[in-house]
Amino acid sequence: MTEARIILAITAEADDKFIWSELENLQAQMFTIGPVSIKLAYFGAEGPQQNVRPYVATHWVDNPDDLRDLIERARAQCVCGCYVPVGDILNHALQEESIQAIVIIGDRFHGEPKTVAAKATQLAAAGTRLFVFQQGASASAERAFRRLTEASGGAFFQFNPHVERVAQRLPRIVEAITHFALGGLPALQAQDSEAAMMLIEQMTVNKLSK
Repeated sequence: MTEARIILAITAEADDKFIWSELENLQAQMFTIGPVSIKLAYFGAEGPQQNVRPYVATHWVDNPDDLRDLIERARAQCVCGCYVPVGDILNHALQEESIQAIVIIGDRFHGEPKTVAAKATQLAAAGTRLFVFQQGASASAERAFRRLTEASGGAFFQFNPHVERVAQRLPRIVEAITHFALGGLPALQAQDSEAAMMLIEQMTVNKLSK
């Protein structure tokens, strides 16, 4: 099985312990599915103007212990409550080679949607799909995030931490994304799960709408 490369990006402005604790569980599960390398992307300590966090992308890691260390370091460096330009993640990804998936977990969208969607289209042409998990109910953020996933042929999901703690849907969807990154749609179609079917449905619709 060929190794898959996945960028795992945190763009949440709120200081939410749920996201960071869930992230540690998710990444450990992703490594159990197959040979993957994961790069963590986040926004670190605030810059001179105190309103924009500098974008930080770690090196590629291929085991859960190393990534757990990076997550803990990122959590310590992250300063919440400020401007997060989602386009920085896509700019970085365009400079990489052979990325199968970008998983973004966030609550707000900053940037010009049309410009950022164009970058998502470029990534799709290179074989990279975007999968966005939005916390909260910001209608403008949802429109922008959906536009990104549609442009890349990926998928969009909203989640509520209070519901997610019980439903545990997030880990199952990320597991399905990892199967896709490793083996494409055939690997996803081989999974007999509701999460895989949800993913296939969205990705199919988005591919047809492009």
